Amino acid sequence: MGINGFGTITPLGQILKVENALVTEVFLRSRITGYLGIIFAWPEVNEDFAESLRLNASFDTDILNSSGQHMCLCDIKEGMWIDSLFSPIMENRIPPQSNAYLIVARNYNQPPLNFTVDQIAKVDINNFLLYTGDPDNEDNQIKFTISSATSIRDKNGYPAPFRSLRPGLSVHITHSEVQTEDIPHHADAFHIQAL
Repeated sequence: MGINGFGTITPLGQILKVENALVTEVFLRSRITGYLGIIFAWPEVNEDFAESLRLNASFDTDILNSSGQHMCLCDIKEGMWIDSLFSPIMENRIPPQSNAYLIVARNYNQPPLNFTVDQIAKVDINNFLLYTGDPDNEDNQIKFTISSATSIRDKNGYPAPFRSLRPGLSVHITHSEVQTEDIPHHADAFHIQAL
């Protein structure tokens, strides 16, 4: 984590990810469209200096709360913390701006959602299950339940169907806490981003 508790931006395949960014501005065009002004620190630059970024939210932006439930942009307030997946294409404005694919909002005292970055081992289309990890060893897999509320994005951040996911594809999955009593371990998937 950067100086003063601000998170940093890191590349994640063809997209960017910011964790633990502070919301400094909320502008609404509607309940679900508008933008968030955030501050963060670049990891490769002087972390004593916080940067600003504007994340544009559209009808295609998935917005979750700290429990993984969908919420609207209007529920996000200044002073909240977010994690976000967004486009690496930034408009050269002051501050720079980019289109957000996923925004996970929480208050300071709430823990962030869990995420896993791994390759898909198996896809069970009929039962809406996705397995990540070692395809030859169930002990090293996580089984994710896919619901109608699970959002799925392709490598470019566009919405994609569940059937587009294939074994061997690298994914970033935002999910519930992993239950370890069963093998393979189990969690509910809230958002899947192909990498």
